[in-house]
Amino acid sequence: MNKLTQKALIAGIIGNALEWYDFALYGHFSVFIGETFFPKEEEGLAVLAALAVFSVSFFMRPIGALIFSAIGDRFGRKKALSLSIMGMALPTAAIGLLPPFENIGITATILLVILRLLQGLALGGEMGGAVTYVLEHTPKRRIGLASSLIQASTCLGLLTGTLLSSGLSLILSEADFTLWGWRIPFILGLAAAWLGLKIRQKMPESLLYEIAKTEDRLIHNPIGTIIKRYKRRVLLGVAVLTPMTCGFFFAFVYFNSFMISSLHFEATRALLTTTLGLTLSLATTLVGGTHADRFGYNSVLVVGALCLLVLSYPLTLGMSGFFGDTPILFTFLTFSVLLGLYTSAAFAAVTGLFGTEVRYTGVSIAINLASPIFGSTAPLLIAFLLRRLGVDHAFGLFGAYLAMLFIIALIAIRSLDHRAFHQWGGGKEAEG
Repeated sequence: MNKLTQKALIAGIIGNALEWYDFALYGHFSVFIGETFFPKEEEGLAVLAALAVFSVSFFMRPIGALIFSAIGDRFGRKKALSLSIMGMALPTAAIGLLPPFENIGITATILLVILRLLQGLALGGEMGGAVTYVLEHTPKRRIGLASSLIQASTCLGLLTGTLLSSGLSLILSEADFTLWGWRIPFILGLAAAWLGLKIRQKMPESLLYEIAKTEDRLIHNPIGTIIKRYKRRVLLGVAVLTPMTCGFFFAFVYFNSFMISSLHFEATRALLTTTLGLTLSLATTLVGGTHADRFGYNSVLVVGALCLLVLSYPLTLGMSGFFGDTPILFTFLTFSVLLGLYTSAAFAAVTGLFGTEVRYTGVSIAINLASPIFGSTAPLLIAFLLRRLGVDHAFGLFGAYLAMLFIIALIAIRSLDHRAFHQWGGGKEAEG
């Protein structure tokens, strides 16, 4: 990759990493957040409430996607991405400074909900914009690698949040960590956002966007065009992304809290387990991206989807402790590796569905339908099943649910155009 592409990668993925950094923190500390900002009426109910707030905020993302993608497709990717990164960071830091329920009562709960809704609004324009911006700077022979690097930034953000949390849990006493130590990573996210904003303000505009602008191909109403001409392609994108987001939220947002609350792991042990899974997933993602450039992204998607279709049920059951304590780590790591393989080429597949003039909008809508409906609700779903059915039945049913999502994804993958990037940059990309 040339220097321009490298700069675009850094500028594009830093916000995505920050987004998932916040996800890691909220997921890992949902036990503490529930106990801090919600009334303690029934054991386990506060955690369920915290996860519900986590999910509800995602339903602001489609609105954010419409707002930021309209800016990105009409006025440039750079402007939209610079606005979204600060919209994510400020509420994240504010959560770290929010007074607890015991001090200000229900106001703490309300403020937490408002902050998460504001985050969701900004997040709606972030990942779709980052995917669009990075891949538009990437030569077609490196599309698979760039796609995997975007997904790797997801793992990197999760990994950073997990490692920082692990370090603090080792340094601080358990009492201090539970009382106030968990707040520190939220506040530190502001420094990363400031750096990201500086980088994005200096980043070059997308060349494909500039070409479309010069050729007068920009559309005044990209949202209306997507609804009128690209509905089927949006649905294909949602089908490809749904099992990816669902699996990631389950494995890397929810499972850490499950290890602490249900398997009774110490916080340090649970965080280190998550760290190892994220590291392996990141490595597999990069390997998958390299192979996608060699064999085609459709092939990598099919292999990953087939593996997870067959193994989702036994792996999630093993993660629950159904087969004993020993297989928990092995099944979690195996699931992490296979998920990394599938996700390595997913963004390339979705980006190839849309032309330049509507790409930011199309990619953002697909991502922000899949994530709120299926991804963000995964922790809430598994927590609800856990309370109603018990551990074994809950994890088994969730594994079957994941397998069903991969069946739908395989049907969608068959409809993808493997030559989507053949005329990359020529103004005729993936016309609908």
